[in-house]
Amino acid sequence: MKKYSLKKRVLNIVLILSIVISSVFFSPVFISSAEESSEGTIIRNTTFTSTSEMKKKAKIKNISDWSPLYLTQVENTFWTFASEKEYGQEKLSLNLVKNAYRSLEMMLDNGYTYSYKQLDAYTKEYLQKKEGQKDGFYNILTDCMKNPYIKGHPEAEVTATTYNGRDYSQVFDASYYYNNNPDLQAEIGNDPAKLLKHFVEVGINQGRRGNEAFDVHAYKAAIDQNLQNEILSSELWKSQKKGATAPLAVYSYSLANYYGLFLGHYKYDDDKDASADLNSNKKAPTSNGTYNETSLVSVYTGLPTTSKLANQRPLAVMMPTDAAAQPSYGIGNADILYEIMEEGNISRQMAIINDWQNLKRIGNLRSTRLYYTYASREWDALLVHFGGVFYLKGTIDSPDMNNISGTYEWGTGGAAPGAGYFFRTNDRKAPHNAYISAEGIKKACRKLGYSQSLRSGLYNPKHFTFSKTTNNLSQYPNAQTANTIDLSNVFSYTKSKLTYDAATGTYKKYLHGKAQVDALTGTQLRFTNVLVQNTSWKKMDKKGYLGFNMLDSTRDGYYFTKGKCIHVTWFKSDAYEPTKYFDDNGMEIELNPGKTYIAVAQEGKKVIFK
Repeated sequence: MKKYSLKKRVLNIVLILSIVISSVFFSPVFISSAEESSEGTIIRNTTFTSTSEMKKKAKIKNISDWSPLYLTQVENTFWTFASEKEYGQEKLSLNLVKNAYRSLEMMLDNGYTYSYKQLDAYTKEYLQKKEGQKDGFYNILTDCMKNPYIKGHPEAEVTATTYNGRDYSQVFDASYYYNNNPDLQAEIGNDPAKLLKHFVEVGINQGRRGNEAFDVHAYKAAIDQNLQNEILSSELWKSQKKGATAPLAVYSYSLANYYGLFLGHYKYDDDKDASADLNSNKKAPTSNGTYNETSLVSVYTGLPTTSKLANQRPLAVMMPTDAAAQPSYGIGNADILYEIMEEGNISRQMAIINDWQNLKRIGNLRSTRLYYTYASREWDALLVHFGGVFYLKGTIDSPDMNNISGTYEWGTGGAAPGAGYFFRTNDRKAPHNAYISAEGIKKACRKLGYSQSLRSGLYNPKHFTFSKTTNNLSQYPNAQTANTIDLSNVFSYTKSKLTYDAATGTYKKYLHGKAQVDALTGTQLRFTNVLVQNTSWKKMDKKGYLGFNMLDSTRDGYYFTKGKCIHVTWFKSDAYEPTKYFDDNGMEIELNPGKTYIAVAQEGKKVIFK
């Protein structure tokens, strides 16, 4: 049987757990589709649950030395079908501990159940064994030591709904907890904060229920069953000898960790990103305050705007092109609409919306991909999405990247910032029924500390160059007539198309042979400018995930406006730098004031215009 490196093994474990987490349909916030899953097949065997069994399999002589670092004697120990001798390796055991702790997140979810002295002694012993070499695991341990909730065990900061800053309102109702626990009525009284403190520190692990809506035992059963199914369907399990004992699939031996999982508390922290996109990621820039935009000409459309809108950060909203998902709500407010191919031979859209503050329903919402972040950051936008894929790790969770996600932000892990403000409807089936409102976005921004105003150092006011007169491309002798822009070769599933309407001077957008409309207004999408951006790309893995080189200076494309077309080249050097488009004379093109549609095309797939 093929053996995996320890590092690969631990990484794959994290990926599999996250896949399982993503696929469970309990909360309207944490539903995710198969496309958010990732590669990685590794077997997690937790058939042993006793100290003696752990001693036997792990070959750890002094089990008591290890138990403080587990939630129970075998908490979150992830064993693969490695050779027997590998079980005794200290490095493997340490990696298991590292995975179990999720960089301290689970500690906080389990209240004050850890001994600072024991952790301190273990940390010193580990450094001694490493002959003073401070590696990544040592740094995790020392971070744990610095945490004020462990050192000295100070009193937790508790409100009626939050425990040390974590929001428990989805799983806890003080009145329900009070009425259903008579023993606490005399002991604590009807004090919401004290009741929540008891629930987190004592009640959860006692199996007490926090509210009527959430049944942790049913949630646990589903998580564990999905984990079992994942294991039994994996290639690694299928490679085992006939009659092999199936591993017992248990995500955790602490109910607190199921609550933490459901509430999105965990953010995985591995030594290295799973993979890299075609684009190189530079160190994330930082904001140095609010940018004051004085121009009353929209940077997005070149049309007159207000001071409020000029200084308001736009949204970058991920919306599907699936036939079953049409029409989208709020897409008509997009000043700029990107369409890019994804895995599965289907495209997706990202709508840049500057005027969003009054939208009551935005979506439906789908997951994002790494290459969309380069377009999103170009506008210093708030990225609104419903999960993603593991290639996003290290970018989507960087300090500069303000995102609001309905589930794990990079699909197989990460946080779910603002997930509680998404909602689902009954008019469509999942995954085509996830939405958010402007009010929900504003609340998420306040909770997450995101600025709704443009950020100095990150916002760039120099994007498109707009013509001061009507640009009908007559200055270009080689300009061609383009009344129809056929993108069926580029987006073969949607067969996206635009047709020129001379009466309005705009291109009308079509999907699946039908007019693409906004569900809020019923109005067909129209664009003054259309850009086709040929882009180098490659298939990233066996799942079919794609990578697009959004930073380039050697590719070409087309610019369409007023029923005409010219050949262009494009240039983008950094994530926060605007994409610039040039004619064949090397001069930056001038767009007509109005909305713009940008098709990022896989190089080699031809656009047809008539």
